[in-house]
Amino acid sequence: MKRKRMRRIAACLLLAGLSGPVLAETLNYNVVNLNAQSSREVGNDTAHALLYVELNDSDPARLADKVNQTLAAAVKRVKAIGTVQSGGTGYTTFPVYNNKTSKQEGWRGRGELRLNSKDFAALSKLLGELQQPLANGVGMQLADVRYGVSEQKRDQVENELIEESLKAFRQRADLVRRNMDGSGFKVINVNVDTGNTSPPMPMYKAARAMSADAVGAAPPMLEGGDSRVSVIVSGSIQVQQ
Repeated sequence: MKRKRMRRIAACLLLAGLSGPVLAETLNYNVVNLNAQSSREVGNDTAHALLYVELNDSDPARLADKVNQTLAAAVKRVKAIGTVQSGGTGYTTFPVYNNKTSKQEGWRGRGELRLNSKDFAALSKLLGELQQPLANGVGMQLADVRYGVSEQKRDQVENELIEESLKAFRQRADLVRRNMDGSGFKVINVNVDTGNTSPPMPMYKAARAMSADAVGAAPPMLEGGDSRVSVIVSGSIQVQQ
């Protein structure tokens, strides 16, 4: 009785030892790697603007107060527009040196204001207003405007592209199966990559033109353009004979 039990244990261990290589060989038989991609041009529905003010002063505390006054006046204007959101402010200072003596002769401060909006007309008008004299008769300058697809809109488009890419993946898998004279195919693994959206598009020319003459500057024409949203589905299939 004891000998029969030992034989059963030995047989089970033998089968367990063989199951790993057998399964591995089965999975590696007629395995094909392939991918499918779907893309779509999507209209940019969000604009991101960066404005700044730069001032000089011999006293860093007085300099910070001047810059902050201009930023505070600009933020107040932004809050009055419900369709334009503030992305935050920033402030940096650095010493200014005399080119001849290399000695420090003052300080230079830079304050930045970031804005986001889906209302291009409202943002365009506000950008023109912020470049007019604000606190202390100082206006802001426009450094950069970029366009992009909002997260909500991007998620919606990506979900649609995932369906298209998965369908295309299965069509390619079936094409491979037919050319290999297979009776069917089994999907081993699938990866979905949605990190293929083109970055926000800059508008440097308009930014330079606006900053060249802050007083009496006309509102910039904002044209969002398009961004390409792409989804790639990759994976492996096993063609069954």
